Amino acid sequence: MKIAYCVENIHNSGGIERILSTKSNYLVSHGYQVHMVVICPAPSKPFFYFDPNVKFHYLNLDIRKDHGLRKKINFNKNKKIFLDSLSKLFSEIKPDITISTFCIFSKYIYELKDGSKKILERHFAKYKRAYYYAKLDKYYLGRLITYFYRRQEYAIIQKFDKFVVLTHEDKESWGNRLSNIEVIENALTCIPKSTSELENKKVITLGRLNQQKQLDHLIEIWSVIAKKYPDWKLEIYGSGSQERKLKQLISKLKLTGFIKILPATPNIEKVFLESSIYAMTSKYEGFGLALAEAMSYGVPPVSYACKCGPRDIINNNKDGYLVAFNDKKEFIEKLSLLIEDENKRKKMGKAASTNILRYSPEAIMKKWMNLFDKLVNTN
Repeated sequence: MKIAYCVENIHNSGGIERILSTKSNYLVSHGYQVHMVVICPAPSKPFFYFDPNVKFHYLNLDIRKDHGLRKKINFNKNKKIFLDSLSKLFSEIKPDITISTFCIFSKYIYELKDGSKKILERHFAKYKRAYYYAKLDKYYLGRLITYFYRRQEYAIIQKFDKFVVLTHEDKESWGNRLSNIEVIENALTCIPKSTSELENKKVITLGRLNQQKQLDHLIEIWSVIAKKYPDWKLEIYGSGSQERKLKQLISKLKLTGFIKILPATPNIEKVFLESSIYAMTSKYEGFGLALAEAMSYGVPPVSYACKCGPRDIINNNKDGYLVAFNDKKEFIEKLSLLIEDENKRKKMGKAASTNILRYSPEAIMKKWMNLFDKLVNTN
């Protein structure tokens, strides 16, 4: 069976890129032909490892160069260029399944009449960026408001054979208007052979240094933790637009000796095995892959209960702590509990490494392969 992924870029060091490499490698090892269609110009080598049997196709469409009014004026022209380029490619590779990651023009692949089944795979929750609208879902009128806010997306989603989201929480947020919605979580990139001993006085977090991750919250939280536990350190792994701003905040709060910002690394095993707590202060998530992976290494997490992911992944008070969204005081309290109580830390870590196996590659990829078979065998 031939599977074609349509992505904007595959060469960054983020969670989307990592999970796509994991899925692609698993599929080719099980006899699938996988084609990765990269829309925008990109470096020649991806950050994460891809099996040599994964075939890359670069459209090299520089459609991110337009902004503002020019972007709107050139929208239909750029969309046509994209669809024409993809149509030509698909006439050669003839995929059975085509998967859009909801990026730029890839969400319009349903317009192609190439015979492949179309899947829309969303790596962010419904309330990406507009997370404040999530509060409206508690009320009937509020749900109508959020529907009209997203009505264009609803119309696009309904054109696909299947719409895949990452969490049950996110599925509920889309309501009952979509008959083609299905939950398939992100798979762990691997099952560790060993877990952390949780004895190093180190807390870590991984992710892009951007507004979404709210790492300024974690740095401000650490200004309190550093005074209480000066021998504990925080390490932040990643790069991004806010790196300079975050380093300035670290300097302003006199935390240079307590916090390190380190570049993203494909060798995350060593990072997890040398840490004792995972911290996440995100504004929103699609799933929280780094959170799940930390738990697979037996590292107990403390995380904001943001939308979406942490509530699905963490069993609160059993294998980690969920903290009320943006409640820095409670976050400090939960971090302090795990720092002070080594037995609790190790008990939670052991539970985390066991409970998280429900996201093993075998369990998750079985869901994907079953979906592929079902779609291909449906007229």
